[in-house]
Amino acid sequence: VAHMYMGLQFQGAVTFWDVAVAFSQQEWESLNSAQRHSYRDVMLENNSNLVSLGHSLSKPHVITLLEHWKEPWMIVRKDQRRPYTG
Repeated sequence: VAHMYMGLQFQGAVTFWDVAVAFSQQEWESLNSAQRHSYRDVMLENNSNLVSLGHSLSKPHVITLLEHWKEPWMIVRKDQRRPYTG
């Protein structure tokens, strides 16, 4: 299945990790409060958009963390079994 977005064509389904940005602990700590809030807003909106398009089958753990205002840098990807630092 091909998807069009702003003139770009994607093959297959778009996943959360295709549009996610992940920070290491050090990178996260270097962000100021406004940057952290912007990151949270963008990530939650991206997930919401994917859900509304039917592209998200389960809620990523990072979304749960962000919904509870917890630091998202310690993400464990199921396919890697180790912290994901982008």
